[in-house]
Amino acid sequence: MRRVSKSFIALMVCAGMFSCGSGREPDGLAGAPLLSAPRKRLPFVQLADGRVLAAGGHDGLRTLSSCELFDPALGTWSATGSLRTARRNHAAAVLADGRVLVVGGSPSQPVGALASTEIYDPATGVWSPAAPLSVPRVDPTVVTLADGRVLVVGGSDVDQRSLRSAEWFDPATGTWHAAETPGWGHGGAQAAVVLADGRVLFVSGLQAELYEPATGHWTKAGPAGGAAGTHRMGHTVTRLGDGRVLVVGGTTSRAAETAELFEPATGQWTLAAAPRTPREGHGALLTGDGDVLVVGGYHFASGTLASAERFEPVSGTWHPVNALQEPRQGAGLLRLPGNAVLVVGGFNDAVETLASSERYVPGGD
Repeated sequence: MRRVSKSFIALMVCAGMFSCGSGREPDGLAGAPLLSAPRKRLPFVQLADGRVLAAGGHDGLRTLSSCELFDPALGTWSATGSLRTARRNHAAAVLADGRVLVVGGSPSQPVGALASTEIYDPATGVWSPAAPLSVPRVDPTVVTLADGRVLVVGGSDVDQRSLRSAEWFDPATGTWHAAETPGWGHGGAQAAVVLADGRVLFVSGLQAELYEPATGHWTKAGPAGGAAGTHRMGHTVTRLGDGRVLVVGGTTSRAAETAELFEPATGQWTLAAAPRTPREGHGALLTGDGDVLVVGGYHFASGTLASAERFEPVSGTWHPVNALQEPRQGAGLLRLPGNAVLVVGGFNDAVETLASSERYVPGGD
């Protein structure tokens, strides 16, 4: 049985009886149903109807082809069709018609990189083969463009070398096309966002870049290292409600302890207030109230983290929220109806891979 600290009990009593003297109701975390299998190193995908797809990944012992769906209305996970190819460290994008494209990753073998892709149809629960990538990719960055195409950038090859190539998928024809090569190697599931004007901001490595879908060209987005002057990996990139972009954390000491903001209108980076906890490998999500929820992750001095905090864009300040019930890094964060957030999967120092999920409800809702 998990031991509950006296301070946590006191906090909950205070929150329940007096709301701790604050005008804002306390944030809440509660357990949610278990996945059928522990999962890490996979994309958790929000479908158009609000359900959440967990496709493949790794259970701590083997690479998975199994998939499952979370139904927010029922609050349960259930099995759906399996991937045609077991894969981990892959990427996914929701197409305009609601289907899900999964690309690349690592295979069941200890070493390898996949060029194969496949498409999931939520209406039937069946996966179908799609045309392969031109380059096998592990941990690429994938975004769905405003015109419906899917842009796949970077990642790493079988020898873990960073890839600079890019390509795009046309759902109408089911074909891949070469894209202009970016100036820097990018990668990671949370390293890019589509801006309000349709351009895509990629933030990974040392140089952030902008991709212009209309022309297919890349341009630098500010100086190398941004406002923090650091290389970023294991960070998160989140578009705010006002169009700005918040970048948090990363693997270097400087990255882990900093956050910065990008203004698309001017192309300028500015330092934001520092997060309360340095972290990498965390999750971040724009909540329904316009704040950015940052959850879990890892720090070399603390190990896997249970701490969570929220960034308030209007004031530019960070505020603590209740800690996770289990420390976790590499977890999925997804919006649920009613402004709740599902935190699912990942891993920590005590449990190699997690099957548990938690439900977060921002205060004041």
